[in-house]
Amino acid sequence: MNRLTQKLLLSIFFLLVGLSFGVQISQFIENWIFTEVGQYGNESLIELFNYFSLGIIGFVMAIVLGGGVIYFARKKQQEIGFGEHGELYYEVFRECLTAQFLVCENGTLYAVSQGLCKQLRTSEDTLVELGLKGLIDESSFEQFTRWQKEGEDFAQLTFRPLNATQGQDEFIVSINHTHLQGVFLGQLVDVAKQTELQKQHELLAITLSSVGDGVICTDIDNKITFMNPVAEAVLALLSDEVKGKGFQEVMPLFHEDSKEPINDPMQQSMQELQTVCLSELICFRNHLSLDFAIEVCCSPIFIRGDKIAGAVLVFQDVTESRLMRKRMNHLAHHDALTGLPNRLLLQDRLVQSCKRAKRHKHQFALIFLDLNKFKAINDSLGHDSGDELLKQVAKRLTASIRACDTVSRIGGDEFVLLIDSMDDRKHVRHVVEKIFHASSGDYDLRATQVNVSFSAGVALYPEDGENADILMKSADTAMYRAKKVGHSNYQFYCAELDKEAELYLEKETAMIKALREKAFLPYFQPILNAQTLVVEKIEVLARWQHQDELIAAEQFVDVAESAGINGHLSMYVFELAMPHFVEWLKDYPHLQLCLNLSIKHLLNGMFTEQLMALLDTYQLSPKQFELEIAERPLLERADELKSTLNALSSLGFSLAIDDFGLGHTNPSLLKELHFDSIKIDPSFINEIGGAEHQDDLALVMINIAKSLGVNCIAEGVECDVQATTLASHGCDQLQGHLFSVPVPSEQVGELLGKSFTIK
Repeated sequence: MNRLTQKLLLSIFFLLVGLSFGVQISQFIENWIFTEVGQYGNESLIELFNYFSLGIIGFVMAIVLGGGVIYFARKKQQEIGFGEHGELYYEVFRECLTAQFLVCENGTLYAVSQGLCKQLRTSEDTLVELGLKGLIDESSFEQFTRWQKEGEDFAQLTFRPLNATQGQDEFIVSINHTHLQGVFLGQLVDVAKQTELQKQHELLAITLSSVGDGVICTDIDNKITFMNPVAEAVLALLSDEVKGKGFQEVMPLFHEDSKEPINDPMQQSMQELQTVCLSELICFRNHLSLDFAIEVCCSPIFIRGDKIAGAVLVFQDVTESRLMRKRMNHLAHHDALTGLPNRLLLQDRLVQSCKRAKRHKHQFALIFLDLNKFKAINDSLGHDSGDELLKQVAKRLTASIRACDTVSRIGGDEFVLLIDSMDDRKHVRHVVEKIFHASSGDYDLRATQVNVSFSAGVALYPEDGENADILMKSADTAMYRAKKVGHSNYQFYCAELDKEAELYLEKETAMIKALREKAFLPYFQPILNAQTLVVEKIEVLARWQHQDELIAAEQFVDVAESAGINGHLSMYVFELAMPHFVEWLKDYPHLQLCLNLSIKHLLNGMFTEQLMALLDTYQLSPKQFELEIAERPLLERADELKSTLNALSSLGFSLAIDDFGLGHTNPSLLKELHFDSIKIDPSFINEIGGAEHQDDLALVMINIAKSLGVNCIAEGVECDVQATTLASHGCDQLQGHLFSVPVPSEQVGELLGKSFTIK
């Protein structure tokens, strides 16, 4: 029965009781009044009076009795504990979702919450009817009684239900006294939820202890309340040592570069009510004076909606990674060998210099510097010595300029100097000569002394270019011009150099067109036996028929190499020479044809196959050919060429080193590469017949050939004295204008049958 029904029945009861009393009182009044006045004879008046008095008296009695009962009931409610607004409090208590109940000392349940009904899966009326004693077993109720006798204010009691209708074997009740005597407030503890919360707390504690980042929590006053082990390790302090201390006191932050203090991010996050991440270069110093680079992120801690309870800071120790990033950045912008700025950093500084010079209207100079004969030094002494030389050169160059200037290495043996704020060309000349004087000369490399000189090209801003790219191109052009002029030389950029470059490009274009139009011809020059003066070999040489001019190979071979057509050009000339060579072999079967090869030929993996295919076409043998390779490029790429040269030698080709003496070849390298001949460069032959001892170098080379057991050919023989001297000292073969200039194929037959003499 609900409380509304109870109220309705109670009201009807009071009304009936009131009417009953009203009838009795009305009868008494009727007897008294009408007896005294003698009005019994008037029946209608008596009936009207009865109805009126009965209604009034009954209503009044009902109100008096009902009000009295209600008054005493409310007094009783106040005694039980709900007070003046007991009905409202009672309803609120019943609707509470927490599993609560009010129990008297005898076990009677006065009120139960909906949360309790739901958890025990039992209706409210059933619970009130059963009471506590009807819900739990005897031992559990004795435990409840014992707790009352012991007089404890609060306890957690474990009760066992009388049966399993409640859906659980036991439940824990948190119970304590109220302000009313003999009335207690009980609350069921959700063991599963409590266990889950405990697990979550333990998991959170383990997570914070295991996480790789440092975690620090503060309260609303920015006092530290918690630190995880990572934070303790970095700060070198225990959590208990710093609890209650201000965050700034324990972990003051500062900027890595400026060393200026940084505003407290914890306080900032609590003021702004949002996460604060510091992207700056943040550092802090612990009490052991150890500096740490960190990345920081702070967030406010909210409880009960928007209420702030403090803040949490998560930081990562990035000291090692930041150092590594600095190293990587340095490596990205500096040369690994010398530590100088590289091309990337030079480009950036050059761009900034252009902007600054334009703003302040001043000049600056860009100097391209190249070591002369560095490849020869590197190959003869080894790469370690070459690296050591570059380091020493870098030090001397750096010492020869101002601190505001830049020395960079952009690759190989090329250095670029950026000289800021120059007055005029005279000032620049003085600086370049100072650099040459300080950096040129002798260098000691592992007990070996080498002499170093430089070639340099100079470009000026804004005269030679108003941006970084044009200035780099201008200085590079001037440097190559200096190398052509001669060693230990520097050149300023001028417009004529660009004209030369344009002409060079035009020549490349013309050569590509000439090859397409087959404007190249084979010419031939004989090589004679030095003793018998009989023609033993014929060297094929390319000629370019350009309009009415016949251009020798020496004038266009470099252009063909840079244009990338040298290989195609050589094979084309070889193909033109083969039919003629086949005809000459009919009368001179021991004749050899000499072919000039470039390094690109040998590095081309398909060259050997192409050459063998050409020989197969004309049914020729490799033994009928001698392949000539220039000494200087051979030295530069000897390691790469060994396998190719060995393959050609094993096929039967004879191998010769052309221009011998210009590259300072190590004799041991000649043995290793298995060459059959050396051709002495004409510059050494020209010295024969001059002043005393001028022919010594040529004769030394003849002796080198003898000691190695290889054939010696003298190239560029111009007079009888040279021929006689070379022959008398053991030179094997002679070649030069004394016997014949290069001639077309039509004149070779006459040369082969000619008898040569020396006066």
